[in-house]
Amino acid sequence: MLERLTYVNEETGYTVARVATDRSSDLLTVVGALLGAQLGESLRLQGRWSSHPQYGRQFEVNSYSTVLPATIQRIQCYLGSGLVKGIGPVFAERIAAHFGLDTLLVIEEESVRLIEVPGLGPKRTAKITAAWEEQKAIKEVMVFLQGVGVSTSLAVRIFKKYADASISVVRNEPYRLAADVSGIGFKTADTTAQAVGIPYDSPQRVKAGLQYTLSEAADSGHCYLPAPRSSPTPPRS
Repeated sequence: MLERLTYVNEETGYTVARVATDRSSDLLTVVGALLGAQLGESLRLQGRWSSHPQYGRQFEVNSYSTVLPATIQRIQCYLGSGLVKGIGPVFAERIAAHFGLDTLLVIEEESVRLIEVPGLGPKRTAKITAAWEEQKAIKEVMVFLQGVGVSTSLAVRIFKKYADASISVVRNEPYRLAADVSGIGFKTADTTAQAVGIPYDSPQRVKAGLQYTLSEAADSGHCYLPAPRSSPTPPRS
């Protein structure tokens, strides 16, 4: 469970956090791009262990997914952690007590029912629903991007640029990444394009390839590139 956020870079998503595990009573340090991860969430982390010369042993995260809590107590802690704007510890306790193990399903699919909870009116219910959808959108984008081979650090940059449109852009216009997102060039965009099924002879791939070739030439000091000359037809014997 994510217990503490020690440092968060809002631009890159790089995070230093402390997590609790079932295997140890001590909190462990994890580092990496954890965009969308919230206090109180149970996370499944993938990465590797490393040793920092100053801070010691820590886990470097390559990707993560959220594991929804499965007990009423964990659901209450999850909601009361500040994950969802509009729900504090008091309302988290009331909501979990009212809906039990169905709490998260109700918020996901029947959020209007939150007004059944004493003290939750339409205004606060709408705020909770909007905050839940925002967090859900971030996680869906990150899962999709990691699924097509985009590193977590680049996924953060893509989300910062396109927000809710990230999946649509990557799926339909992946070569835009090279022009719009810092740290992504033609080769990375091309790899992503192949992962989402863009054909090798796609016009957008040809266009992006030409732009990349000309850009590389310009970086080498060229003002233009001549069209290749056709090889002369060899004489017939």
